[in-house]
Amino acid sequence: MSASGLRAEPGRLERDSFSNYRQHYRGRIKSNNTLGSKLEKLARIIPDGPAFIQGNRRLTWKEFDQQVNRLANALLDLGIKKGERVGVVGFNSIEWMVADFAIAKIGAVSFFLDPKFTFGEIAYVIKDADAVAVIVEGGYASTIARVTEGMLSLRHLIVYEVGKVPQLVPPGAVIYDDLMTRYPSTKPRLSYRVTNEDFAHLEYSLGSAGYYVGAVWDYEWLTKSLMLVILSGYLPIVDRGQEEAAINFRVAMFPMPGYRTLLHLIRPILGLALWKRFYLRFIRRLGGTTLFIKLTRLFRKEGYKVLPACPLFFEASYNPTLGNILVAGSCTVFLPTPYPFDAREFWEVVEGQKVNMAVISGDPFATPIVEELRRVQKVGRRYNLSSLGIMLSSGVTWASHVKKELLELIPYLITIDAYGARGCGVTYASINCSGDEEITPLQIRGDRKGIYAFQAPCKVINPETGEEVKSGSEEIGDFLTGGYSALGFWKNPGETKRAFMVVDECKYFYAGDEGYVDERGWFHLVGRKGIEVIRSGEVEVYTDEIEEVIKTHPGVRDAAVVVVADEKLGEAVAAIVDMRKGEELNDEELIKYCHRSLPEDKIPKHVIFVEFIPRSPSGKIDKKVLEEFAEGRLGIR
Repeated sequence: MSASGLRAEPGRLERDSFSNYRQHYRGRIKSNNTLGSKLEKLARIIPDGPAFIQGNRRLTWKEFDQQVNRLANALLDLGIKKGERVGVVGFNSIEWMVADFAIAKIGAVSFFLDPKFTFGEIAYVIKDADAVAVIVEGGYASTIARVTEGMLSLRHLIVYEVGKVPQLVPPGAVIYDDLMTRYPSTKPRLSYRVTNEDFAHLEYSLGSAGYYVGAVWDYEWLTKSLMLVILSGYLPIVDRGQEEAAINFRVAMFPMPGYRTLLHLIRPILGLALWKRFYLRFIRRLGGTTLFIKLTRLFRKEGYKVLPACPLFFEASYNPTLGNILVAGSCTVFLPTPYPFDAREFWEVVEGQKVNMAVISGDPFATPIVEELRRVQKVGRRYNLSSLGIMLSSGVTWASHVKKELLELIPYLITIDAYGARGCGVTYASINCSGDEEITPLQIRGDRKGIYAFQAPCKVINPETGEEVKSGSEEIGDFLTGGYSALGFWKNPGETKRAFMVVDECKYFYAGDEGYVDERGWFHLVGRKGIEVIRSGEVEVYTDEIEEVIKTHPGVRDAAVVVVADEKLGEAVAAIVDMRKGEELNDEELIKYCHRSLPEDKIPKHVIFVEFIPRSPSGKIDKKVLEEFAEGRLGIR
């Protein structure tokens, strides 16, 4: 039975306790690494600095902290206790962020839900979390009320609307705006402490068996991992520190008068390994400190502005957004209409708010973004995008040719490909700039030499021998990450056992991703076992590789590759293709095009043309659903 059902996965626990996961740290009585204390620090040192912007609404850090306190006091009065789970359901908004921080302030445990989940998936996750309350955006409140009817653990449903009072409120639900007017903006008085060692967050995603599993986080590893995400994401920029794009990035972070001139004068020094290590030590030691946050606001009063275009319930968006807040006290800009994604609105907000960094999730966002730039170019107009220095993508494939188009349209941009995974609190990143001879997909430095000593450790292990794969051997291995990770998986000892392993007396996390290490020592991701890695006959096929080739055809807008049943081969490759408007292509022409770049055993046997490829709001494709669709269209039973 799939995750859309209500039945528990075999082997899962009916009940669980955080005591099964708790870790102890030095100085554990301190609470300076909790989200609540981090927020209070920002409200204290930059009270009048912009914190969040959405449309015509703007909140300073002081105002945001007051909003969080109001909701935190309300949650306490509703009887929500430390360690109890509270869900947040909705798309990117100031209210969503208030809910997340308010839950943290009282020591409750947050978890996030995609509002577009099926009824069964929503019920499954809420029940698995033993949630006592759900804070939900108005348009999805009736769904939550319906699927949780009779669920004994759930005591409260709190309904909000983005920037207005909700009109349709299910019976028995509480209105967010009523709570915000009734409760004080003063810091909640707790009869207990919220510390680094406390239960902080449940991160839900599909597990290896196809069921949703919740990764367990405490505050110590959650906040430190979020800050490490930012450092790791900037490593490749620092590695190319003397290049113009990297200089632009530094100026964006610290727009001091004359700084650009100074950087050009010392340009040869910026390429020295000694300087790079000094700079990274400076950032690592000072990131998140009062001095660093004040420095970033000294010459940029509005702060470094980050726009997450993909949904915050997707950790690939949440992690860099929160990481920038914790490291630099950045200002977060939300789209007025966060769903569905509108590329025109995206560029208007980037232009109007002078956004410095955008967070997307692969081609589902990048393709319409490029199309909108092309559209305005044709009518003789250009957006003023001089503020935008970085576009970061994670979680979904970002095709090289789409990156190339974007870099041609915005020559001073840096594109970042970032790797992260469920339960994994680290990021590995690679970059591309307009001057690059080759636009590459994600590559991860396998060793920890030079500045990559600041990167979390990683290994590529042959699953049969247990030995590290050799560079340049083309041997496929399992990618393991060290550093910060979840403490385990809620109610799921089997998933916990599968995900963690000890190599050379160190603990590593395995998310299911596979790849190889080239002769230079760089790891190349090829797919996720059982999802992006499929079999066609006797051959293992990596769907990302085939999709990348198909998407390079100038007439193709989007593509997905799945495996379908086949009488002769047992299984065969099928390509599902969405064509650009006004373009025409038949299956023979596409297969012939694939022959230019792919061996015979990777050529799709079937091609199905569709008007669009269904993706989740985060941009991911449900391959199982597409397999069923393809077999139905092909008449395979």
